[in-house]
Amino acid sequence: MAGKGDSMDNNVLEKIKVYRGNPLVMGATVIGEAVNFAITAKVGSNCEVVLYEKGKKEEAFRIPFENAQVIGNVYAMSVMGIDYKSYEYNFAINGEILTDRYAKALSGKKQWGSIGENLRGIIINDDYEWQQDAPLNIPFDETILYRMHVRGFTKHSSSKVRHKGTYLGIVDKIPYLKELGVTMIELMPAYEFIEIKKESATSMRGQFDIEAPVLNYWGYTDGYMFAPKAAYAYSENPGSEVEEFKYMVRELHKNGIEISMEFFFPHGANPKRILDCLHYWVMEYHIDGIHVNCEEAVMRMIETDNLLCTTKIFTYSFSHNTDFYSTKNETRNLANFNDDFMICARKFLKGDEDMLNTMSYKIKANPPGAAVVNYIANHNTFTLYDMVTYERKYNEANGENNKDGAVYNYSWNCGTEGNTRKRKIMDLRKRQIKNALCLVLLSQGVPMIYAGDEMCNSQRGNNNPYCLDNEISWTNWNSNAMAKEIFAFTKMLIDFRKGHKILHLSEETRQMDYKSYGLPDMSYHGTKAWYADFSHFNRHFSAMYCGKYALIEGKQEEADVYVAYNMYWEPQQFGVPSARNKKKWKLVFSTDNGLENTEEIGRMHCVPGRCIHVLAAGNN
Repeated sequence: MAGKGDSMDNNVLEKIKVYRGNPLVMGATVIGEAVNFAITAKVGSNCEVVLYEKGKKEEAFRIPFENAQVIGNVYAMSVMGIDYKSYEYNFAINGEILTDRYAKALSGKKQWGSIGENLRGIIINDDYEWQQDAPLNIPFDETILYRMHVRGFTKHSSSKVRHKGTYLGIVDKIPYLKELGVTMIELMPAYEFIEIKKESATSMRGQFDIEAPVLNYWGYTDGYMFAPKAAYAYSENPGSEVEEFKYMVRELHKNGIEISMEFFFPHGANPKRILDCLHYWVMEYHIDGIHVNCEEAVMRMIETDNLLCTTKIFTYSFSHNTDFYSTKNETRNLANFNDDFMICARKFLKGDEDMLNTMSYKIKANPPGAAVVNYIANHNTFTLYDMVTYERKYNEANGENNKDGAVYNYSWNCGTEGNTRKRKIMDLRKRQIKNALCLVLLSQGVPMIYAGDEMCNSQRGNNNPYCLDNEISWTNWNSNAMAKEIFAFTKMLIDFRKGHKILHLSEETRQMDYKSYGLPDMSYHGTKAWYADFSHFNRHFSAMYCGKYALIEGKQEEADVYVAYNMYWEPQQFGVPSARNKKKWKLVFSTDNGLENTEEIGRMHCVPGRCIHVLAAGNN
């Protein structure tokens, strides 16, 4: 029975009919002509649905949950006769007004950087014209991942898009993403998190709020996980973020690009709520991947969930009890973000000793149970450009006296700290950036590019801009000559990777001639062909890939590929083995600018200091 508030219209009361609801569908859900309301509370609690007319502060009326609508700790009712498009809602438990954690959209959070007042749930009809949209199901071995912050990606004035800092801003940049060659984007948290956090302190007089609240720019906190972030929508209309997010997904899929989203669940979060959230985003928003870090037991539930078995699931560390080399899922959908690759690659680039054994393993790692995501920069590190420009962090703008962020970044400034006009230094930095991109895109795992690294984006030496919403944390699209060159190089590398299947196999190489082709699928070499010297003082090695192991049905030939890595500061000689069928090796590209790709390569090949050469024999 509907309870009447002081301002309730009797005509509304007469139209409302209340029935026992579905306790398995939490929050407010439109089911046919009814709205299902469900919330958890202790047995015996006084629970009510509080309804507000849109645009008005005062509540319109309340509808109490009856005893017949309670199963366990779940209170559920089905309400008919209500024009849900005209109302917003909250729940009241024992007199306390609570915003629904399962709300599909929220009012009161449209303005970015606000604490938010009078938060209320918006009742959303999940009907959307998807136009036959379906999952792309791009396998990991075909995936090029591009990670971004929704607001930061297009907020800078140099982005030259109409819808800056929004979901539609990403849509505006789809032609750019296609040109670059990425196949999947990953969004840092884009659910309705609280971006202004009030810090508290304790004195002799008790606890008090610190005057200056802290901006939570990245979004790594709990929040209203079922609702897309309203401040990332271009339209000012409440609830428009739902349609804009779905439109973004649909347009990305139309252009062959998948989308993953990152979620942050605090320690102790309810496992059911976590699964409900992930299910909802996959079903209602058609996302292709989820990036989540949870307690081990919860991750086990996610790994084995039937509804998520074709959704790409990313984390930083799946269960240590899982042997990913002996476990092969029917659908390969698990992937670990690989900080180890980043650290090893940065140390190798610097020319640190005793890195060859580790680096040679990292470039081939591709376990069957869970893919590895390789990157050299991420949101909480130096950008790729800053990695070759700064040796110390410059986080003063964060307001923590430069005490936050990683102290050691495995970076090298190439001889001068910070920006410089010295031609020699800038040429070396440019070469090191290209070397880094080669390490990521020529390795067997899933390559990931952090947004802006492909065009020399800088955060001015800040490796932890978690609280900055300004040009330090925004992607800068201003393209100088160096940025244009790095973009073109990145695009070429991605095209080269896609064109040579041997560089992105579905299974890890065996380093054996297991098909009697006359060559192993992958082999290591050094100054002498077939003799790799991984001594601690060496800083160069090469890898050869026999293209025949990746021959695609219908193709007549697949090129062999030879990659020579020299991170020593002086030129090194490399022994080049014979290619199949008396094919001649040719230099395809180099990270050194001064070389022409015309000469055939003999049995020995010289690679300049701190440089990578890529050779191909056959169908180049």
